[in-house]
Amino acid sequence: MLNYGIYNWNRYWEVDLLRGIGIIMMILSNAVTDFQFFLGYSDHWLFWRAFAIATASIFIFTSGLSFWISYSRTLRRNPRPYGKYLKRALKLVGLGFLITLVTLSFPTGTIYFGILTFLGVSTLLGMPFYRMGKKNLLISPIFLLGWFLIRNIHGPLWLLPIGMFPDFFMLDYFPIFPWFAIYLVGMGVASTLYPGGKRKRDIRAPGFLLVPFICLAGRHSLLIYLIHQPIVVTILLLIYGQLHGLPI
Repeated sequence: MLNYGIYNWNRYWEVDLLRGIGIIMMILSNAVTDFQFFLGYSDHWLFWRAFAIATASIFIFTSGLSFWISYSRTLRRNPRPYGKYLKRALKLVGLGFLITLVTLSFPTGTIYFGILTFLGVSTLLGMPFYRMGKKNLLISPIFLLGWFLIRNIHGPLWLLPIGMFPDFFMLDYFPIFPWFAIYLVGMGVASTLYPGGKRKRDIRAPGFLLVPFICLAGRHSLLIYLIHQPIVVTILLLIYGQLHGLPI
């Protein structure tokens, strides 16, 4: 248990910390993407592309890790927890659909299969893959290989989930190939470090003052993800208005 006075919960702090780092990086990465989309920022493109890939990888890896821990704990109480995770998946896919509706108003860049939709689908896929345990580390490269085979093939809109997409720009796109590979790595690592959903050995939280705040962000990553984009876009639109002399 981690006890910092302002924050006391019976969770694995290192998982929340990793997720918190991921959500903070995602805010920065998305802000840069918004700068590129709304204000035409184009400096250091390669760096920010690598940063975005690293950010998404951390976030998705942690999601696979968390799914394993949560599913393992739930199985101890309920051998058929499918309803719980179906509801979770539908919630994420539903939120992803709302993001699609909002971004339909953009002239380009509509998000059809973003990170939330991907995580919802991964929750469903994670249940049958759970029984594979450590073997998920060996299975994961298949999804990377699949991506190399189909990445230059364009298809109809309904093939977006697997990575065969129409030739147009999307602000956010996380198909199953290759990103589910990272999710499976998270599950495979968790099966080793958290067998049965329990940590193999106790890990002391560092005394660094920012740790509890980053953990707090990790615990509420979905809420932060949903609210940060409207805030960032509003700020950018205000900046755009100032630069072009538009009334605010």
